[in-house]
Amino acid sequence: MSNMSIFDSGDKSWSGHVAQEGSWRTGSTDRLPAYTSVQPPKKAKIPAAASNISKTAASKIQKTKPIQISKSKGTSERDWPESLKDFVERSFKQCSPRAVPFLEKQLQQIIASATSNKKLYTIDWNTRPLPKACSMTVNPPGSKAAHAAKKTPASAPVLPKNTFEDFDSVERKERRLRRFQQEAEAEAAKKRASENATLKISPTHHINDVHDWDADTIVGTCSRLEKSYLRLTSAPDPSQVRPLPVLRQTLELLKRKWIRESNYAYICDQFKSMRQDLTVQRITNNFTVEVYELHARIALETNDLGEYNQCQTQLKQLYSMGLSGHSMEFLAYRILYFLYTRNKADIIAALAAMTPEERQDPAVQHALSVRKAVATGDYHSFFKLYIAAPNMAGYLMDNFADRERCLALQKMCKAFRPKLKLATIASELAFEDIEACVKFLTNLNIATTSEGEHLEAIDMKTAYPHAVAAMQKYNVVDIKGQI
Repeated sequence: MSNMSIFDSGDKSWSGHVAQEGSWRTGSTDRLPAYTSVQPPKKAKIPAAASNISKTAASKIQKTKPIQISKSKGTSERDWPESLKDFVERSFKQCSPRAVPFLEKQLQQIIASATSNKKLYTIDWNTRPLPKACSMTVNPPGSKAAHAAKKTPASAPVLPKNTFEDFDSVERKERRLRRFQQEAEAEAAKKRASENATLKISPTHHINDVHDWDADTIVGTCSRLEKSYLRLTSAPDPSQVRPLPVLRQTLELLKRKWIRESNYAYICDQFKSMRQDLTVQRITNNFTVEVYELHARIALETNDLGEYNQCQTQLKQLYSMGLSGHSMEFLAYRILYFLYTRNKADIIAALAAMTPEERQDPAVQHALSVRKAVATGDYHSFFKLYIAAPNMAGYLMDNFADRERCLALQKMCKAFRPKLKLATIASELAFEDIEACVKFLTNLNIATTSEGEHLEAIDMKTAYPHAVAAMQKYNVVDIKGQI
């Protein structure tokens, strides 16, 4: 060690140096050594009957190396109080020879800490507990372990269990390493299983096709077909919740009223009330899918994208449970909705999770073609797909058709100079007629040229700045209920 010792580390024993410095008890320099100085062997051999060693402290101390304390601590044996010297002596007397190296290290730390904190003279060393190494004593005489030690050859001493040497042995370290590796592998496998686990909840099968998930599941008793939606602020009251048979009748009633009256405010309120009753009763079956699909279609027809988005989010979870429904149709809607909101991350995730069977569906193929046209800026293909949109995809595409028209108009202003006929623009951008095209251009502050009463063309050079400025209002999409 590079640190200076308060004892000599040469051929003199620890007790021999104490004789030179003087007795701990009296401090005199002419008193005989407290213990007989013995030349320590190169390799200390521990006798088989280790219990006989504890009769005197001399043999322990003679076989130990001097305690090393850093010189920087500014302490020496002369500066020690008598109580500290007694504490060190008692520690060696109570310590097993095999634990002496660990005792020395602990004493170094204790004395160095007390010196640096200026508590060397304030600590009551007479009452302070001995270091932990002192608890590793040899087996007492007469015990079974001591009897076994007598039979053990001196060349192969048996160490007691849980000693410091066992703890730091190579075998123990290897066992600990293997255990930590196994625990780490088990934790990693558990994490992978939780990440890859697919939500699998079996459809409900119980009385009235309602599964009783737990004792607190509510089964409604209300018999009214129509009930307004109210946000719950407390536990639901079964008398205000309609059971599944009543909800089936309510759905048929709402279908007839929508065809006859088309009052969306009323229909939306009734559908939200139905969805709430299904949720509080934990009803997850094909009827639940039918309710959400119908509400989503009505919301698309009335351009209520916030309510539609809530329905499609729930439908995705219901389809993952294995419930039957129009999953391909609503997968196509979901892709188009992401195109409208410009949610590139979810588009990529949806494409990565798509199966080959889903890609073969006509509605999904149409949505993927629209995505490709938007990504590549192919406005000609986009508006051809817009006209031929299947199911209710056209209602979703209506929401970002004008945005794509502004982008297409920018490209057309660069490609066609000096003028372009309105009939060509109306046809290329999928307007119903020239009047609708003129209205769109007028809203962009783009002037038209005419001969007589007939509108003919626009100046593409002057129209370009207006087409660029029109794109600013499409930079942010803010929809209530958006994912």
